Amino acid sequence: MKKKMLIIGLSFLLFLVPLSGCATTSPSHSYDKTIATARTEIWKAISGGGASSATVAIIDNGEIVYEEGFAMANRVEALSADTNTQFNIGSISKVFTATAVMQLVEAGKVDLDQPVVNYVPDFVMQDARYKNITVRMLLNHSSGLPGTDYTDGFATKKDPNFLAMFMSYLANSNLKDDPGMVSVYCNDGFTLAEVLIERVSGQSYADYMKAQIFSKANMDNSSCNFTADNTNIALKYNNEDGTALPAEYVNLMGTGGISSTAADLCRFGDALLNKKIISKESLAESMNPQYASETVPAGKPITSYGLGWDMVNVPEFADQGIQVLSKNGGTLQFNSQLYVLPKEGLSVALIFAGSADTTAITNKITKALLEEKGIVQNSETKLTMTAKTAQIPDQLMSFAGYYGANGSTIKVGFNKEKGLLDYQEFNGTQFVSTGNYTYQDDGYFYLPSGNRMSFSNSFGKKLILQSLPTSDYSIVVAEAITATNPVDTQNFADKWWIPTNFKATDLNTFAAATGSIADLPGFIYFGGDGTFTPYPLKDANTAVMALAYARDLVEPRITEVNGKKVLSAMSYTFMDANDVPILQNGEVISILAANQNQIRKLDKNGTFSATLPEGGRLIIYDANFTVVYDSLLSNKKKTSVTAGSYLLFIGNEGDSLEYTYTDN
Repeated sequence: MKKKMLIIGLSFLLFLVPLSGCATTSPSHSYDKTIATARTEIWKAISGGGASSATVAIIDNGEIVYEEGFAMANRVEALSADTNTQFNIGSISKVFTATAVMQLVEAGKVDLDQPVVNYVPDFVMQDARYKNITVRMLLNHSSGLPGTDYTDGFATKKDPNFLAMFMSYLANSNLKDDPGMVSVYCNDGFTLAEVLIERVSGQSYADYMKAQIFSKANMDNSSCNFTADNTNIALKYNNEDGTALPAEYVNLMGTGGISSTAADLCRFGDALLNKKIISKESLAESMNPQYASETVPAGKPITSYGLGWDMVNVPEFADQGIQVLSKNGGTLQFNSQLYVLPKEGLSVALIFAGSADTTAITNKITKALLEEKGIVQNSETKLTMTAKTAQIPDQLMSFAGYYGANGSTIKVGFNKEKGLLDYQEFNGTQFVSTGNYTYQDDGYFYLPSGNRMSFSNSFGKKLILQSLPTSDYSIVVAEAITATNPVDTQNFADKWWIPTNFKATDLNTFAAATGSIADLPGFIYFGGDGTFTPYPLKDANTAVMALAYARDLVEPRITEVNGKKVLSAMSYTFMDANDVPILQNGEVISILAANQNQIRKLDKNGTFSATLPEGGRLIIYDANFTVVYDSLLSNKKKTSVTAGSYLLFIGNEGDSLEYTYTDN
């Protein structure tokens, strides 16, 4: 998918705003080093240009010992981010969803190991294996569901039809693998768990969360998405012109739709540990490793999934004998991290409006906290290399070939004499080398990051793994693909596709690219913006998912409507850019039917201005299918355009676009 991530830096604003908002600390114990670490790292992230504002909090055995907001939540209103400012928490919402399911398990209304269809009878798919998906598999990412239906998932307002659209998407989808075999991050599973919660409880997801979790955990500043009357919310700002982006509404509620504060997230962690919302037994079940048996060939996966948790043992702390539960969150506008330390009774939460490495920052804060409390010693470990360069063994030579991953088609070759792995990635036309890695006598190829790459023939697949520098924690990053069915790829070859059912509220702005891969007859790629995920064709118009270890896969299909090719992927439909008509002088552009965008091509350089009907939206792509104008994000009345650009007009049935198009 081709999409433009809008980010903003605040380095030029640091002298114009208070350094922080409403810091709160406990006098009962010194947390000076921890607070200094948090402030330093958070301001570095904000001044570095990615984030607009932030909030952080720490709870220590039931007491909020530190909470603080940073920078401006709303620049126009001169509103500093404080400890009550709401941020979107993204996928930390998954832990809330899993907790709600465990409450239903405790009530005897749900069994984790029973099929989902027992609770959601209208859940159907094209793939008969869907009947084998259990509730547990939704929560530990092993369901085999495709990944994410992004259609209107990140939006400017609530879509009351989102769950119905999601169920329709599933009804037209297949599985990418047998249920219960591999744990690969999967948003679809938690959206389906949201449906299950509503069906079993008889309440909306939002009402259930408010009554059964937020209230019981004393989370007074938490809700499912921003509440309509709340003005104390953090806005994300455009890095290019400093304007605020529209407030983000996440319709993927069960997977990422909760709004909260860092302090409330800490209260949630504390409530989990103190049996306020689920029992000790339910918590123990949730924080046990739950990843499926084929997730890694040996050792432990870096993502040691629990129920909702990304990791039930963060490797950096597990190596010191400390269990840290971890959940990361990311939306189009926010990034977040929650750490819960069960034995120590600690929770640390961090949220940014904008982009930041929340995991790295939270690691540093937590490390400082543990050192300051005397739980661990201050020890800066340096990586000592004991392995030596060696000749590549004969048995590894069979791993030369082609591999697939989410966003990448990969070619691997070996130079046995020099002990080098040549790692190449497809760029849309050819494979180009992205690195040469040296083989060591410990059986690994070493990457510049210090991580190690290895190969395994396991579960009937050839796999590429990456491992941490000094432990057996690893993750499968790619799996072998083989061209065995040379179906003609012409219908997908070298094409760009523009969405025809894009909604005016959808914050995902993208066009899709498809094409052939000459080295792999019968394979196409689907992606855009530098991504090239490989898919084998079943027939000339239908691609299938063939990567059990890749997240967020789709099933590109081409049909013909009124003599024109239409591409379907997720819940989006697209038209071939080659079929887009050129805008004629004086042409009236009208929406002829609901959910049918009007698209035109511009044939000359010039200036375009438009007056939109209420609820309308105009998106302009340049000739390279990069979004250069979006009325949702820009207040400009007119914009310069170049020949070869595309107009995408969104509106209600019967709406017309009033415009002026003049050449230079």
